[in-house]
Amino acid sequence: MALCMAALGAAGTRAFAQRCDDEHYRWAAKTTVALRESALHRTTVSSMLDWPPRDLFRPAIGHPDCTVREGRELEVFEVTGWVRAWKVETGAHGDLDWHIELTASDTSAPTRCVVAEIPDPRYGIVFDSARAALITQLRESKPETHVTPPIRITVIGPAFFDGEHRGSRMSGSPPSGHGNCNASASALWEIHPVYRVIAPSAREDPSPTVPHRLP
Repeated sequence: MALCMAALGAAGTRAFAQRCDDEHYRWAAKTTVALRESALHRTTVSSMLDWPPRDLFRPAIGHPDCTVREGRELEVFEVTGWVRAWKVETGAHGDLDWHIELTASDTSAPTRCVVAEIPDPRYGIVFDSARAALITQLRESKPETHVTPPIRITVIGPAFFDGEHRGSRMSGSPPSGHGNCNASASALWEIHPVYRVIAPSAREDPSPTVPHRLP
């Protein structure tokens, strides 16, 4: 496992040393399937909202950001939460990700949320399966709408800090443009990309456990 992480980090460093030409913010990091077989950790929406933010900020216009994964972003997590809204990232600058907003409970404020995103299946068949599973779990819910009543699901994927929504360095600007999940810089932690969507277990508030492998 350690050798695998070292190799991934070295490869990422080489990629970052080259010209950054990602089509979207940190796109290679957002769509990676390299962590698919990593050990799995359980966490919660509430815990994610307390994670310290990475030292990443919105890049200047015309300066793409290809920052590689580091630290917590190299770990895969299982998170159970309540879907409060979801949409497809379309438009002139859309990347076609499926953007899902999760809260800790069905009565939590919709703005106390974290985001989980499923990339376009052209970046990996695993994303096609994850999207199909989400549709099954959400039943009649359609994109671009609030999910009423909220539906509880479990998502599995690596953590990702989306500094694009933080504001530029030293600006003091609060997070924005991150759906409803702009409560703090810590709310910019996501599960991205989502590798699996499954029905939640009976445990309401799983605490972190000894890592295990994806089934």
